[in-house]
Amino acid sequence: MTRPALAAITGAGVLSPLGDSIIGLGAALRKGKSNVAPDSDFGGAQVSRLRDFDPARYAKVRGMRVYARATQLEICAAQLALNDAGYAEGAIDPLRLGLVTASSFSHLETLIEYDRGLASVGMQRTNPTLMPLGLPSAPGAATALAFSAKAFSITLNDGGASGLAALGLGARAIAEGRAQICLVAGASTLVRELIQSADQANLLCGSEPFRVLDQRSRGSAFGELAAALVLEPYESAHARGRCPIGFVRAQGAAFAPDPSAFSQALTRACRDSMARAGLSPDSIALALAGAGGIAASDREHARALIDALGAAGPRICVGAPKGNLGETLDPSGLLQCIAALHSLSERVAAPIAGLEHPVLPGLRYATGETELPEGAALLTAVSSTGSCTSLIVSASSP
Repeated sequence: MTRPALAAITGAGVLSPLGDSIIGLGAALRKGKSNVAPDSDFGGAQVSRLRDFDPARYAKVRGMRVYARATQLEICAAQLALNDAGYAEGAIDPLRLGLVTASSFSHLETLIEYDRGLASVGMQRTNPTLMPLGLPSAPGAATALAFSAKAFSITLNDGGASGLAALGLGARAIAEGRAQICLVAGASTLVRELIQSADQANLLCGSEPFRVLDQRSRGSAFGELAAALVLEPYESAHARGRCPIGFVRAQGAAFAPDPSAFSQALTRACRDSMARAGLSPDSIALALAGAGGIAASDREHARALIDALGAAGPRICVGAPKGNLGETLDPSGLLQCIAALHSLSERVAAPIAGLEHPVLPGLRYATGETELPEGAALLTAVSSTGSCTSLIVSASSP
């Protein structure tokens, strides 16, 4: 028996190299477009870069110019999401608005700049405003200030699992009545030092074509992205005449104490989310994996889906948006949710960019535009520290 949704999704905002709207991004994904390419500004590393970003085009926020690029992106995505949800400026009671930010690395560029100043010119000549802006919670705090979110402002710091975890937390806060409206947001930018560290650890794809869930996957590629979603009770959306674009049904989580246990932990998280939503694998129409091109991790994602979906696995369409936009870390789960809602609404799944030789048999990998039956979507994500998260979303009410 299906259970009531935790929260309705009434708005979404996205800023990506493939589009700045759900429709635009969804159309690019359906065509299999990829923005990952070598970039001389990053030593030839393959990245997915958002060019020509002008924050003034999307949001009018006092003091925006002092914020780092990631914070500007997050604020702009949040503004787009609120616009999409039909909320005019000043229309929300600040005490009814909460914010959950997925932020593990969005502060990193500012922190590095501050530390470099201390090391090179000393404390007296280093810009002191960089210190508070270099905290992990700074992007979320700035976003909360920009929109006067006074119900709560929470930052989740859990790498690639942050986005789905933030959506789950925001939905539970709505279900528990902690806020009437909840913004869930995150942003990722290209940080030179992070790319260099990944390269030294042999985690980048190098000169090989970037692929995910493929037998020839050789490493990851970083991408820039900002995304935000607006959550609220279904009754509130209905009362103001808004038709939700989707629903957060349930979240499941587990922990892997070491890399060898990732697939088992992610399997538990998937089963947990389906159980909490009151769904069987037969009710799942689409699975979007958080696979990012690192061969071992991609296999763990595929193995977890095979084990969690069981006999339904060969029927359920499997996609992976990171194949189009690279590893976007904190907001990657929000990207998966937006891509899933578009696919469920259109009843067509987007292909996995560049997939030719699936990493493991036993799943129905999307190699082209694939028709979808009615059903929910299962999303997966993991962090390098062992967190494994799964989220169930649907385009229709339970």
